[in-house]
Amino acid sequence: MDPAREVLWKTIGIRRPDKALLPLAPYAEYLLLERGHSPRGVRRYLQDLRLWFRFLEANALSPSPEAVRALLLEERWAPRRVQGFLAALRGYYRYLAQVEGQEVQDPTEGIGRPKTGRRLPLHPNPEELRRFFAAFAEEKEAKLLSALARLLYGTGLRISEALSLKGRNVVLEGSLPVAVRVVGKGNKERLVPLSRTAQEVLLELGPPQGNVSIFTFSRGKRRGRVPSVRWVEAKFRQAAFRAGLDPRRFTPHKLRHAYATLLVEGGAELDAVKDLLGHESIATTQIYLHASRERLKEAALRLPDL
Repeated sequence: MDPAREVLWKTIGIRRPDKALLPLAPYAEYLLLERGHSPRGVRRYLQDLRLWFRFLEANALSPSPEAVRALLLEERWAPRRVQGFLAALRGYYRYLAQVEGQEVQDPTEGIGRPKTGRRLPLHPNPEELRRFFAAFAEEKEAKLLSALARLLYGTGLRISEALSLKGRNVVLEGSLPVAVRVVGKGNKERLVPLSRTAQEVLLELGPPQGNVSIFTFSRGKRRGRVPSVRWVEAKFRQAAFRAGLDPRRFTPHKLRHAYATLLVEGGAELDAVKDLLGHESIATTQIYLHASRERLKEAALRLPDL
């Protein structure tokens, strides 16, 4: 395999691409480099496309809305899963037509997206977060994991954004870190001011150094390398179990939810939270306002009935 392709598959998190995935390498590069998708998002798109191609081959079908409906009928996915699958197909056939110049039709044309409803973020509270952070003490890479978890909570960064941080991304006032420059979805850069928690993390890690990654392994064969998203997620689950907490509420993304909801509860304007999180639309940010109202409602319902 071409060494450049090996780097691509490693970046996406696919160790051994099969024959269905190999032809999708140019599309994967396009999503990563030109569309600014995260490696995790690209991996999900490719996995959906592989499922699609296998379904077409197994049933001797050509790409069409009828074939899409047949697959959806067979799989019986939840609405949110259907939305993700349709987005993967729509994006790929749009790429073939607009970038590759092929005469292809979008097989999702005319297929409506199912309504998923609005789910409130299930995020941990401050006391649970303290227990979670303390649970990293038993890990070999305790300093790395604790620092990363606290920075995610203290900045609301996506895990891919945090792991890509380098010394040059840290903005200093004197010797004090005050913000980080982040390149998020759509390859858009934003400046994220640091909370006190995030400042303490960067001060603990020492002065930032140019092109050196901030979060790296400190020992063994992997010393100096940046951990993968999957490794971090696995370690977060283990720490939550040790602390007697529900691991579903302590993923890297749930720390982002905690950051956003606590900001809203603290009185931050939605426009400001939107910019801090790097959301494209304020409609995405409004879910944290709903979450805040739900918690206030729950608190009010605890008042004894006289």
